[in-house]
Amino acid sequence: MLLLIIIMALKLSAIFDDSFYDPYSLAYSNTLLDFPVRSNPATYGNIRNLTVSSSYSSLKYNQFGSFQNNIKRYDFYIPSILYSKNVTYNVSYERNEIEKNNFNSFCFGIGSYYLLNEDNDYLDMGINLKRVSSSDNKIFGLPTTDLDLGILARRKEYIFALSFLNIRGGSSFYGFDKTTKFSFSRIMDETSLGFGFSVKNSDYSSYTFSLAFSQLFRTYRYGYFRIANSIFSGKNRSGVNFGVFYNKDLWEISYSFGFSLNSPHTFSNSIGLTIYRDVESDYEKIIKREVKYRKDLMEELLNAAKREEKLKKEIASMQSQIDELSYQLKKLDEKINLEKKEKETLISEKEKIREKLESIIEQQKKNEQSLKEIEKQREEQKRKMIEDEFRRDFEKYLKIKSSNASKDVLIQYLRRIIVEYQDKNVDISPATIELQRLMKQ
Repeated sequence: MLLLIIIMALKLSAIFDDSFYDPYSLAYSNTLLDFPVRSNPATYGNIRNLTVSSSYSSLKYNQFGSFQNNIKRYDFYIPSILYSKNVTYNVSYERNEIEKNNFNSFCFGIGSYYLLNEDNDYLDMGINLKRVSSSDNKIFGLPTTDLDLGILARRKEYIFALSFLNIRGGSSFYGFDKTTKFSFSRIMDETSLGFGFSVKNSDYSSYTFSLAFSQLFRTYRYGYFRIANSIFSGKNRSGVNFGVFYNKDLWEISYSFGFSLNSPHTFSNSIGLTIYRDVESDYEKIIKREVKYRKDLMEELLNAAKREEKLKKEIASMQSQIDELSYQLKKLDEKINLEKKEKETLISEKEKIREKLESIIEQQKKNEQSLKEIEKQREEQKRKMIEDEFRRDFEKYLKIKSSNASKDVLIQYLRRIIVEYQDKNVDISPATIELQRLMKQ
């Protein structure tokens, strides 16, 4: 019994520390590159879509030992807003099958998104609350809980990350030893390089160095591929790992494998599937509302144009009457001078015509004022429509940006909307400021 307990103590190290647990962690050797998440909860915020991920791993080695461990893992990432700050929640379940024993771990985490930011720099933080139980709690004394803390800072193309796993710590018998991880990475448009260092146990009795590289290959119609390669070396184990990731629209499939460089030379592999929320459905709802709004606005503009045309015809007709009455007044003035006998009759008729003329002129002024108000209203409606179109284009840019689009694509998109709206008397400062920020990177 004592021998079994000692063996399981070594094997449980895969549950709560930073050992391999899915295709990303295996391919990158837990180096913080392209934002693998579990080893640092501060990275959760970079997932801005509702995401569901599942994976199966068959591991025969890791940084801290050699054993057979089958892992089934499920993750849910839920973006939200907390006290006006963007955050992402993580709920995960992991099942480790080691010989005849099963270990179930649950995790709830939260990570910020641009908690503090200035220009191209930002700082994020995150926390995990974890709990594990075994198929035989009487032997192993489970369930047990622990905490992780993560800090992530970005300076232009460089990312610095520090995380503290299993802060409470515990007996190494349960694999809950304190683990400190530091990562330094350079993230470019299509190529990423990273370095990682881990220290396990409070007495620094186990450590690991890792290097990782990834390259992105884009296609015009068929999504993109990402390949990853990493190598790690530590006090107890060394190995080399590889990974291939294929992303198409709203899903991604991944496969990773690796070899132990220590004897015995074992082989491990992992496969996973990730599905993203159908963000287009939300856009469709927004578009439907915008189409209805635009339709109503166009109908209002059409009605305003009809009223404007009617008033213009009335004004033209009244102008014709004014000209005719003015001519009649002129003729009557001539008759008054020539025919004094008819002076009183002509004066009376003249007053009637003058009163009628003044009434028509007053009505014309009112119509002209109504015309000016309608023209002003129509111009305001047109300007509002253009502002709404610019807002939607810029929101689309933000969505493209959050999906890790390349810098060139973002710059071209911003230039296009700036050229399109710069002469339309609307505020395009968000786009110009964003373009300046990207050009400085």
